[in-house]
Amino acid sequence: MPVRHYPTLSAYIEANRRTTPEYDDVELEVVEGALPPDLLGTLLRNGNGHFEQHGVKYDHLFDGDGMVARFTFDGQRVVYRNRYVRTQEFVAEEAAGRMLYRSFGTNLPGGLRANFGKTQFKNTANTSLVAHGGHLLALWEGGLPHALDPESLATRGRFDYGGVLRNPFGWLDRRITPELPFSAHPKVHPVTGVLHNFGTVAGRQHRLVLYEVSPAGAARVAHVLPLAQAHFAHDFVLTQSGHRIFFLTPVAFDVFRALSGLTSPVASIKINRQQDTQIVVVAPDGAVHRLHTEFGFAFHFVNGYQDPADGTLVADALLMADFPDAAAIKGYLAGHLPDDQPQARFVRFRLDLAAGTVVRQPLTDGEGELPEIHPDRLGLPYRYTWTIGRPAASPSPLLDHLLKLDVQTGALRHAYAPGTLCSEPVVVPRPGSTAEDDGYLVYLRYSAPDDATDLLVADAADLRPLARLRLPHHIPLGFHGLWQGQG
Repeated sequence: MPVRHYPTLSAYIEANRRTTPEYDDVELEVVEGALPPDLLGTLLRNGNGHFEQHGVKYDHLFDGDGMVARFTFDGQRVVYRNRYVRTQEFVAEEAAGRMLYRSFGTNLPGGLRANFGKTQFKNTANTSLVAHGGHLLALWEGGLPHALDPESLATRGRFDYGGVLRNPFGWLDRRITPELPFSAHPKVHPVTGVLHNFGTVAGRQHRLVLYEVSPAGAARVAHVLPLAQAHFAHDFVLTQSGHRIFFLTPVAFDVFRALSGLTSPVASIKINRQQDTQIVVVAPDGAVHRLHTEFGFAFHFVNGYQDPADGTLVADALLMADFPDAAAIKGYLAGHLPDDQPQARFVRFRLDLAAGTVVRQPLTDGEGELPEIHPDRLGLPYRYTWTIGRPAASPSPLLDHLLKLDVQTGALRHAYAPGTLCSEPVVVPRPGSTAEDDGYLVYLRYSAPDDATDLLVADAADLRPLARLRLPHHIPLGFHGLWQGQG
């Protein structure tokens, strides 16, 4: 397929080959607009702090060490601090001055001889954050969370909820997966305050493990469901009615090839495009329902809920027609993309558990990723989502626009600045607001023409920039973040 070089993407990658330095409480310069005086609180973001390890270029976007950035808003200024998550692997590699560990998408240099039998993979702690039960955790779905000090961002250590995340399933299973994976997309039920999460556990018997964590921070394994293969599942849906919805696409790791060192885990993935996606629904009473739909892969879900009109379940996904293989991601990190690079489209799934049926409905013709919604609409009917993406008319496959989608009408609003790339837009409701889109978007934006990274505040209703602040250094746009309001 034709492959094209994209200068903006290439400039972004090269700007972030260097390891991001750490900063202590730096006030950011407002270079455009003005900060809203009622925007009070803290934005926390997690992501890879660099795209290489001591001179070795990573082959996958997901492999860099986690770096947490904190932006504190007081209505007049923004103060910035960042810290790397000091995992045991990060500390060891910094001390050695070289790459020591295999990761999700990158093997050690030296081929099979250097990688054979190396079954300890780097826990990058780089994907997202959650503040719950008195703990601030940096998350990576392949292993344990890491607890952080909320004031200094210093790493307190690996966090297993008092042993709950230690593999209990037998010697061989513990050898393959000693720590139970804890997904980077936990959901906190808005009414009960219970945190729900999951992990797909590879072993002699593969399993889908569901967790529940009380508001006080006490965790338990709520359900264990056997799986026929080791699925790669990144996100799930939680409804306020208590349903948990998982899409298990036939995208599975070849555990032998990955553990033996023949390939990285992501390069070992096998895709059966002729096989249906299995949708597993765990009802509030613990009953398990299994439905099927045609092949498709979703990294992220926008939202989901139980329709009050007819009781069916709605799951809105950013659905890809295919799984992005390791070669495509490696090309991305070189600034290249195929002209027909598959991107995720907004698709609604309506699940009728009684009839066992699944109905798909496209929500718009645009493409997007990293979706955010008004935080009060989690698990409920909603109207808007904000993402990075591209309208259908865009000539580039890059997700270089900021999007706002009305899921009820399909109307798509977009904003674009040439030569820029945006991070996930975190939604901050305006104090006292009642309209779902009355609030702010807070996000990072890399500008190739300026060779700089900025923090932006935009109006959630019309995407209009309100303030732009300059960071003191380049910073990869990262993956996921959270907003903590004052009080």
